[in-house]
Amino acid sequence: MHLSRSAFEMVGFSHWTATLAVFGCILGSLVDIPLMESPISAYPGWYMTAMSQYPAAFPTTFHPLYLAVNVGGCIIPLVVSAHLILRGRASFFKSVLGVAVVAAVTYYVAEAIPGEGIVLPFWLSPLLAAVMGLALARGYRRSPPLAYISGTIGTLIGADILSLLTPGILPALSPLQLLRAQPVVLSIGGAGVFDGIFLTGIIAVLLAAGIVCLFRGSCEEAND
Repeated sequence: MHLSRSAFEMVGFSHWTATLAVFGCILGSLVDIPLMESPISAYPGWYMTAMSQYPAAFPTTFHPLYLAVNVGGCIIPLVVSAHLILRGRASFFKSVLGVAVVAAVTYYVAEAIPGEGIVLPFWLSPLLAAVMGLALARGYRRSPPLAYISGTIGTLIGADILSLLTPGILPALSPLQLLRAQPVVLSIGGAGVFDGIFLTGIIAVLLAAGIVCLFRGSCEEAND
C-alpha cells in the first residue's frame, strides 16, 4: 500500500489523492462489471463474419463464459491514465507511442492458460513500460507518468483486449472439456490490486523513478 501510494505521488497526485486512489483500487478489486447479461458458449455471428478471411481454422465453441472488467484492476488505472494526460502530466502523442510498443510486445508474449486467464512474465510489462517512460520523457517529472500510462493501457490493449479478440483464444481459455459446473468468468483486471494491469503501472513508475535517482545520485536532484 505504501509503495502504491508513493507511485501515485510520483506521477503527480497529492498525498491524500494518492491514498484515496490506493484504497479505491483495493475496494474496487471486489467489483466485477459484467459486459453481458448471460454467458456465451460460441463466437457471435458478427465476429465470424469479420474473421471469415482468417487463414487458419479455429474452434468456434467453448465452455460457457462471462466477460467482465474489474473496477480496481482495470477501470481505476484507466481513469488515472486519462487524468494524467488531460492534466498535462504526460504528452498524448508520447503516451500513444509508449502504449503501442508495450501493447505489441505483450500481445506477442501473452499466453492463454485454460481456466485461469492470459498470463505474462511478471517482469516484462513493468520493465518495458519503465524503459519507454525514460526514453520518451524529457526530465524526471515526465518519466513516471509516461511509464504508468504505457504500462497500464499497453498491457490492457495488448495482453487482454487484442488477445481476447484473437481467433481461438476464448476456446483456449475456456475449453469445452473444462470440468466446471458454472460458467468461467474472464475478468479484465480481475485480480484487482494483484492484477498485471495494476501492478505494471505501479512497478513501472517505481522502476523509472529509481533508475533516474540511481544515475543522478539523488532523488532530490531529480525533482526538477
